[in-house]
Amino acid sequence: MTIGAFEEKFLRKRIHPLNFLVWGLFITILVGGFLLWLPFTHKAGVEVSAVNALFTATSASTVTGLVVIDTFESYNFWGQLIILLLINLGGLGYMTLITFSFLNSKIGLKYAVYMKESLNLPSIGDIFQLAKKVFLTIILFEFVGILMLMWVFRDQSFLTALWNGIFHAMSAFNNAGFDLMGGFRSFMDYSTNIILNLVIMMLIFCGGIGFIVISDVWGVVIRLKKKFSLHTKIVLTTSLFLIIFGALSFYYLESQGVLSVYDSTLDKGIVSTFQSVTSRTAGFATIDFGKVSTATVLLITLLMFVGASPGSTGSGIKTTTFAVIVLFIFAALKNKDMPEAFGRRIARESLEKALLLFILSLVVIFFFIVFISIVEPFSLSQIVFEAFSAFGTVGLSTGITPHLTSASKLALILLMFIGRLTPLTLVVWISRNQKKNVELLEEYVSIG
Repeated sequence: MTIGAFEEKFLRKRIHPLNFLVWGLFITILVGGFLLWLPFTHKAGVEVSAVNALFTATSASTVTGLVVIDTFESYNFWGQLIILLLINLGGLGYMTLITFSFLNSKIGLKYAVYMKESLNLPSIGDIFQLAKKVFLTIILFEFVGILMLMWVFRDQSFLTALWNGIFHAMSAFNNAGFDLMGGFRSFMDYSTNIILNLVIMMLIFCGGIGFIVISDVWGVVIRLKKKFSLHTKIVLTTSLFLIIFGALSFYYLESQGVLSVYDSTLDKGIVSTFQSVTSRTAGFATIDFGKVSTATVLLITLLMFVGASPGSTGSGIKTTTFAVIVLFIFAALKNKDMPEAFGRRIARESLEKALLLFILSLVVIFFFIVFISIVEPFSLSQIVFEAFSAFGTVGLSTGITPHLTSASKLALILLMFIGRLTPLTLVVWISRNQKKNVELLEEYVSIG
């Protein structure tokens, strides 16, 4: 049986890949929350409520990084290890892990279909080759990251430095934002440490551009391909633009604010660039976001909303969605029907998905903002920042997360879940068994 015939036969069965995606993440969160609630994962004298354990498990499984209790001060080694496992499972994707585990078996072909849906791939013809490249790339980047971070933490004991290197390298590559620094300080004590900043930014960027792009880059480097695909060109161009735009904007907006404590332009540049990179989906911080201006809050909110790229460890509406919508606007201004990029015309289906995802995301976030505003006393800007951070699975906060009521925590849990799967995936999952409506006559409606 060919792969195409297998895929067609498999998708006709009741166990749809989207069921695996949605229920797989849901069960992972429940199991993780239960384990993090058990006393054996807590430090001596620390009690963790069921809601806080569920929140932490959701934040880890959706690679968000929002925390209601400090990870280092609340959880012992076993708790931290469980959080790290949830981060890897949620970030790298259980489809990738399962497919690679069964790579040489017949059952691996079955789970290749799951992986295709998870990474939004057009076909499963090269799925096993992609799995190998993904696995080897992860090993390479994280191994280098671990070694360099151990050098940063060399003033600690060997085992402590090793564990800190492993935890933070994996957390960064998975765009998770969890840290073991204590006191909800993230990397504020290392704001001008060049090695730590470069390593964390490199891991965030590589984990956020997507496995498809990484595979494409490898193909060009070893000359299996002559040029990048349109997808790769759009992702790399948009990602670099957002990083530069974010860094320059942050520098300008905060030069007299949080950046005023730094003397040199180099230090200010490092801090600004780090916030631009981490704001997309990672959630690490080297400054206190509770002290930034309202304009900066809006800037970071935009970056969090865009997020990472398709098939990556990050979330948000994705760089390609943002790029397609911007290109569509420019195309409309030039009186063109469809957006174009790099000498290619973008498919109508891609444009329709981008617009639908953009609108659905804003609608979902809006309702959550309204709900949280009703039950919380915090300012609107703080609540908006928190909601966009949860949806984009970023993890940045102005400091209000630990002080939220249980109702708001549950709301953010649901928002992180939706953000990781994307509203579009959930809509398709809910409506997949609905019958198509009868096609009606077309009629124009006045717009504008």
